[in-house]
Amino acid sequence: MSHKTFLYEYSKEDFENLESIEKEAFKKADELNDKLLDVKILMDEITEDWNEYLKYLEDKKISKIHEFRGGTCIDFDDELRCAIVNTLKKSLTDTQKSVNYNAKKIGLNRVING
Repeated sequence: MSHKTFLYEYSKEDFENLESIEKEAFKKADELNDKLLDVKILMDEITEDWNEYLKYLEDKKISKIHEFRGGTCIDFDDELRCAIVNTLKKSLTDTQKSVNYNAKKIGLNRVING
């Protein structure tokens, strides 16, 4: 078998030549990879949504960016603004913690080299 770097480089024939424990590990890794790809797609969508949200704030003259550029911002309820900021900040922090946790678990030093 030639040297392979990624799971998708394995053919069905290669897969059949693996030991049962290797097949099981392969399938579990493949499932995790699918989930990570789903997260990547979701993160791309969120990035696009952030851009739309910032454009919305700018268009409605809610954004401080608008004020910085010399325009005037409308009055905005501080309690609502704080609730929006705190909610988004908490979600971002929780997401970052999850990413860091999983990055440690995926670390190459945890992979058994054969």
